[in-house]
Amino acid sequence: MLSLGGVVVSGSGKKNLWSALDFRLSEILAYDFYLALGGGLAALATAVSAPAAVIRAVPVAAGLVGVVVGAVVAGIAVQTAFMDQAFLRKIRTIGRDPTRYIAPFLFTATTGVFSMLSLLVLGAMSAETPQVALIVVAFMAALLTIWTMTSLLQGLSTLVQFIHLKTDALDVPDDVSWSARDSNRQPPS
Repeated sequence: MLSLGGVVVSGSGKKNLWSALDFRLSEILAYDFYLALGGGLAALATAVSAPAAVIRAVPVAAGLVGVVVGAVVAGIAVQTAFMDQAFLRKIRTIGRDPTRYIAPFLFTATTGVFSMLSLLVLGAMSAETPQVALIVVAFMAALLTIWTMTSLLQGLSTLVQFIHLKTDALDVPDDVSWSARDSNRQPPS
């Protein structure tokens, strides 16, 4: 428990990346996943017919994923900078979790990390690598790389929603009243 200027704040449980990425299955199985699945299947077919071509694509894919992950991390930083205390109080008042607005970006960054790892493994392979291993890694690398790139669209959609929410919040006074939902906080005395 922590006391900040007369306000007692207790921990709200363990919040981490994995809890922020707790999406519904319908949110995971969106168009970006199906595009990535198609790309993974195309890479699988290419790994069977032209294994060297899959390996040649690694530097381009790694560069694209690096750019996307860098942009996403910068976007998260900018968006969280706009979450000042007054705005976070307003978000709490309407019963929303602020991580909801950065979750798609966190998802993109996470798939980007796994994409880079799979591209690293694929880049260490050669056309002489056992075909089954090459096929599996090529499929995973392509699926994760394309999912990283296409999931950026979901993040941009959430960013538009966040901007509208910030605009709507302008009409709400910054000194919002304490709600009964604030069970882990004590109102100032």
